[in-house]
Amino acid sequence: MKNSYKLMQIVLCFAIFAAILSCATSGPVKPAPVLATGEWMTYNDRGSDGGSSISVLNEIQEEINGEMVTVYHVTGNVTEQFEYGFAGWGLDADDATYGRYKTADALSFYILGDGKKYTIKFKIDSVTDYAYHEYTFETTAGEAEYIEVPMMFFMQPAWGNPIRFDQTLVTGVEWQTHESWRPDSFEIKMWNFKIHQPAPVKSSGKPAPVVPVPGGTFEPFTLELTDNFEYGNGYQGALRRPDLMNGYRIRAGETYTLKITYSASRDLENDLCIGFADTTPTANYWKALSWNQRGDESPDVVIPASKAGEVVTAEVTITTIAAATGGSPAANTLIFETVGAGRKGAKGSGVQGKVTLSITEFVFAKQ
Repeated sequence: MKNSYKLMQIVLCFAIFAAILSCATSGPVKPAPVLATGEWMTYNDRGSDGGSSISVLNEIQEEINGEMVTVYHVTGNVTEQFEYGFAGWGLDADDATYGRYKTADALSFYILGDGKKYTIKFKIDSVTDYAYHEYTFETTAGEAEYIEVPMMFFMQPAWGNPIRFDQTLVTGVEWQTHESWRPDSFEIKMWNFKIHQPAPVKSSGKPAPVVPVPGGTFEPFTLELTDNFEYGNGYQGALRRPDLMNGYRIRAGETYTLKITYSASRDLENDLCIGFADTTPTANYWKALSWNQRGDESPDVVIPASKAGEVVTAEVTITTIAAATGGSPAANTLIFETVGAGRKGAKGSGVQGKVTLSITEFVFAKQ
């Protein structure tokens, strides 16, 4: 079996940047990562009448790339006897490790995988529906890889009840098989699970950096809702102004308020719906950030249909259910849409045609 280390490119880039920065500046040194300690354990879906299995973790000494390391060998099989079959392993941490979890800025480990995807879950007690904050990573069959996960990378799956990530409420760290490849067997070896702490804060005597603050009061502007029947069943407009979020990245569980006054260029056939979406390639061009979870991707913010030229004033509250992939306007787009007569899947089939909103008042804020 081939055992050559393959560093993730993102980690390598961070390392190069850090090396360059250290030559030009001086400041507090980041502490060396500390090995997480406790008792390892396994789990599976038998409690949900599933048929997945996982071996007891075997702790062995093994030479990898000329270095003797303590390796935890895990094998198992995931079935679909339970619809969402799974198996996993985790660390029942001691008090010292739990304390380090609460202030960590990253977690890292080495893994020799089998070419399958896995997730690492950071469990907090305020999540009660199993939708724990997680990070998905890929493995390469037969290659030992170093995985480093900054705490900001942990995100909840879209199906869960959105809960703010508070790592001080940690209840455990676990790894789990990924839904993309069940049913199948798996085998991994993992070692050197470590906790990284941030460098001590050193006052520079300079003003603190400005933290992006979403929102503002905008001058009157227009927004065109164009035919979107190629993908949906109506007309859609995307507000991607840099001064809407000011570089801020939407997180799950946040609340935003909007006071808006507008008139439409024609009668609206149906209600006007408003919500956030991530429209970047990273999000596959559509990731609902504030749409409800009924399964129909309908936003919870709805303003009744109006007549052409009718002045409408509304004050709405938008609650986010997922995190954007970045701070760009495209990743934090405010979507306006309305359903109309046309054929879904047929580009340009809208009967009434595009509609323009003349917006004379727009006051947006994060609560």
